[in-house]
Amino acid sequence: MNKNYLLLSAMLSVLLMTSCSSSDTEENPTVKGSPAVVNLNLGIKGTRASSTSALPTSSNTLTGEGTVTAFMSGLFDANSSTVTINTASQTSITTTTQARKILVAANTVNSTADQASFAACTSMTAFKALTADLSYTTSANGQANTARNTVNSQQMTGLPMLGEDDNCFSSFNTSTTSSVNVYLARLVARIDLNSLKSAFASTTAYPNASFTVHEIFMYNVNDVCTYGGTASQNSALTESGTTGKCEQTDAHGIINASLTNYAYLSSGALTNAGTGTGTDAAPVVYLTSTTPYYFYVFPHSSTNPTKLVIKGLFKTSSGDTGTELYYPIIINDAAMSTNSITNSDVLTANNIYQLDVTLKGRGVTDPSQNITPATATVTLKITDWTTNAQTVVIK
Repeated sequence: MNKNYLLLSAMLSVLLMTSCSSSDTEENPTVKGSPAVVNLNLGIKGTRASSTSALPTSSNTLTGEGTVTAFMSGLFDANSSTVTINTASQTSITTTTQARKILVAANTVNSTADQASFAACTSMTAFKALTADLSYTTSANGQANTARNTVNSQQMTGLPMLGEDDNCFSSFNTSTTSSVNVYLARLVARIDLNSLKSAFASTTAYPNASFTVHEIFMYNVNDVCTYGGTASQNSALTESGTTGKCEQTDAHGIINASLTNYAYLSSGALTNAGTGTGTDAAPVVYLTSTTPYYFYVFPHSSTNPTKLVIKGLFKTSSGDTGTELYYPIIINDAAMSTNSITNSDVLTANNIYQLDVTLKGRGVTDPSQNITPATATVTLKITDWTTNAQTVVIK
C-alpha cells in the first residue's frame, strides 16, 4: 500500500512537470517578431534631368534622372537575413518587428521573372547580387530594351538605382509602425561631351588641317552591374579588331545598314564640320553645353578603361581627300587631362564626368589605340551627380 502510494505520487509528479512544460511552450512561443508596417519614403542623391539635345537641368525628384517607377524592397533582420521582400512597388510594406535593415532596387525590369528573382532572395547578399542590364536605359521606365539597336536611345527616366539603410526600424522596440527615408543612388555614371573644338591653325604640325565629326560613341563599356555595384562586361561587348562594338558607321562615316544591339551607345552618323577659324582664340566649334552628347554607363576599373571616341574625317589641307580617324578619350585619365584627377581611369557610379575637348593633332586609325596627351587637351569635371570635369587638348 505504501509502495503503491509512492509510485502513484511519482507518476503524478512526472505528469505535472510534463503539463507545466507543455503549458510554458504554448504560452511563451519563440518570438519571431510581431506584425508591423513600414512606411517608405524614397529620396534621390543628386537629382538631375536629361535629354539628347541639352544637358540635364531638372531638380525634381519625380522627373528626369530622379524618376522612380517600379522598385523592389527587401527588409532584413540584424543578421542580414530576409524578413520581407516586397515586389509590388509599395511604399507601405507589411512586415514584422524583426526588420532592422532595408534595400530598395529602383527601376527594375518588373517582369514576372524579375519579381520572382527578387522574391527568392534569402539575404541582403543575394538581393545585391541580382543584376541590371545597361540596355534597359533605352526605355522611359527601365523595363524594356527593344530600342537597344537604335542610336541615341538612352532615356533619363529609367536609370537603375539602389538605396540602403543598415540601421533603421529602431522604433520597432516600442511600436509596430515605422517611417523610413531611403536615399537612392544611381548605378550608372554619366559621360558628357560638353564641348568639342579644334584649333589646328594654332599648331605647327597641322596648321592647315580640318576635321569633320562623323560619330561619337563609347568604347570598352561595362553593360552589366549588380545592385551591389559590381560591374562587368557582357562577352558580346568585348572589344576586338579595329572597330568598336558600339561604333555604328563605316570607314566613311556612313551609318551601317544593320545596327547592332549596342547602337544605343552611339550618336549615329554625323556631318558636323563646325564653325570658326581654328585658332586658340577662335577655335572651330562642333559642340557646346547646349548641344552636347552624353551617355550613361556602369562603373569601370582602370584596367582597359572606358573611352569616349570621337570619329571623323581628318584633312591635312584643303586639297587632301582626308582619312577617317579616331580620337579615343580615356574617361577620368590623369595623363590626358589638363586638371588634377584622382583615381585615374576609374569610373564611379552616381558621378557625372564632363569633358571639354580641343583637337590639335592627328587622331589614330583604331579606337583601341591611345592618343598622346598632346593630341588633345581635355578638361574633366567630376561630381557626385552634380557635375565632374576633364579638359582635353589633342595636339
